[in-house]
Amino acid sequence: MPVTDEINLPLIDPSIKGQILDTGVIGFSFAPQIIFGYGCLNRVGFLSLFLKAKNVFIVTDLEIEKLGFPSKIQKYLEISGVKSTIFNEIEPNPNEETIIKGAERFKSTNSDTVIAIGGGSVIDAAKIIRLIAKQGGKPSDYNATKSTIMAIHEMLPPQISIPTTSGTGSEVSIVAMISSEHEKITILGYPLISTIALVDPQLTMSCPQKLTAMCGMDALTHAIEAFISLRVNPVADMFSLQAIALIYQNLKKAYLNGQDAIPKINMSLAATIAGMAFNQKSVGLVHACSHQLSAQCNLPHGLANAIMLPHVLRANKKVAAPKYAIMATSFGFDPFSSDEAGASEKFISEIEKLNKDIGISARLSECGVKESDIAVMVPNAINDIAAITNPLQPVTKEMVESIYKAAF
Repeated sequence: MPVTDEINLPLIDPSIKGQILDTGVIGFSFAPQIIFGYGCLNRVGFLSLFLKAKNVFIVTDLEIEKLGFPSKIQKYLEISGVKSTIFNEIEPNPNEETIIKGAERFKSTNSDTVIAIGGGSVIDAAKIIRLIAKQGGKPSDYNATKSTIMAIHEMLPPQISIPTTSGTGSEVSIVAMISSEHEKITILGYPLISTIALVDPQLTMSCPQKLTAMCGMDALTHAIEAFISLRVNPVADMFSLQAIALIYQNLKKAYLNGQDAIPKINMSLAATIAGMAFNQKSVGLVHACSHQLSAQCNLPHGLANAIMLPHVLRANKKVAAPKYAIMATSFGFDPFSSDEAGASEKFISEIEKLNKDIGISARLSECGVKESDIAVMVPNAINDIAAITNPLQPVTKEMVESIYKAAF
């Protein structure tokens, strides 16, 4: 019988928050099934039959409903002999009451499958509606900072997630977020992940210019923070670098001409694969800070990420500069044109330039954030689950406070 000798591996100090024990073993899974292609929304009826759906609960918001996408889905479902109900009450920052109402409606209509069509807020809300409908309670009961990933312990009803923006990657992640009393709640669990992600870039053609910019920077933040995360996953890193390159090459084009299909297709792909990357490796302090800006000041998540990204990158530069230099090559920079520090600063400056080119505000003060808000946000950012995998540890009060002030 073969014998395997024990291997003594160096351990990263486990006493430091956010550090990972380097056992030489990693795990990854790139669920869900992804259907990607321009015009592929017409597959939704067939996919529902594949999931053996009989009564579908379509989760969306009023703006998406006005565009006619949910009614189009209903027609495809009707052709396939599948019944459906539309729930259109999801807000930009969904709250607990809306989720609970959605779960009650899901049960009262005897629905068996969810189809979420919209941005990240809609897809996240749909995930949690399934959870509450199946396991009960209220969303805050599953707050990842107070419970564990095992809190979601049952298989949830199937979900087809159909993004209408290129940003959140929620269609491929095990994470969902909502707001509760000026607090951003993160819910985390493998059963939350969509059964099928149906990514049709054609749906993003109607996305407003401003939203295209914010969502694109959200996707870029996912790719960058996943790449520099403390978690180790070389496979996910490949997705990060590809997403960074696609976004850098296509976001400005998609912003300037929303009817140019090729940049929109590339941005849809970039957002999805960036979501696949952060689903494996999590994010960092940009998200920890921006979650508070959304909860406390009602800033759109993508806008908050875009503003905070350069300032957090500068704070993390002392430990992550080698990775910045690698990411700079995805921007097309010559890695031998400057030293590591120079390449890192050039990388950050290029992100600031991209923000400016697509109309993103440079300062929090320009977006209605008050300096007095910082004191409330700092402790919440430190305790945010996203801070755990930030490369610079420990995440201190002084560090977060200085980052907010730099962005102000």
